[in-house]
Amino acid sequence: MKAKVTIWLQIKHGHTWKTVAEGSKNVKAGGKGASSRRANARKTCENRNKTQWRSVIDVDLIGIADSPEKAVTKTVTLSCGA
Repeated sequence: MKAKVTIWLQIKHGHTWKTVAEGSKNVKAGGKGASSRRANARKTCENRNKTQWRSVIDVDLIGIADSPEKAVTKTVTLSCGA
């Protein structure tokens, strides 16, 4: 079974979240070498301001209807802004 995994990297601006990077990949479930089968989103650090970050993740099983829910990671504050 395969799934399309999409991830959005977001930064907090005031009271809203802004997507600064996106990545997606079609992956097979589990097994050996699973680390090569993951989607990632990356953004280069542009300054050393303390900034809040989070990720939003959507997993869609290919060929199977699913709900529109997405996972949202815990907010992390880093000394890295965008």
